[in-house]
Amino acid sequence: MPTNIDQARQLVDAQKLLETLFDADTRPTDRWLRKMTRRKVVPYYRIGGLLRFDVEEVRAALERDCRVVSKASRKTVSPRA
Repeated sequence: MPTNIDQARQLVDAQKLLETLFDADTRPTDRWLRKMTRRKVVPYYRIGGLLRFDVEEVRAALERDCRVVSKASRKTVSPRA
C-alpha cells in the first residue's frame, strides 16, 4: 500500500535533471535549461531562491513542446529535369 512519502514528487536540481533526461553526449548546458525555464517551456518549482524540477513533468513538457528536426528533413531536394 503506497504511503504519502511514496506518492510525493521527487524534485531534483538542474544538474540532476539534465543527467537524468539526457545522455552525456547529448546533454544540453545549464544555460539552455535556464533559457527554457525563462520561456516557460520547462516547468519548475521555486523553493526559497532555488529552482527544483519534477523529472516526469519536464519530460512530458519537452515531448509536448519541443520538436526535433533532423538535418536531412530540412534539406529541400529539387527534382532533376
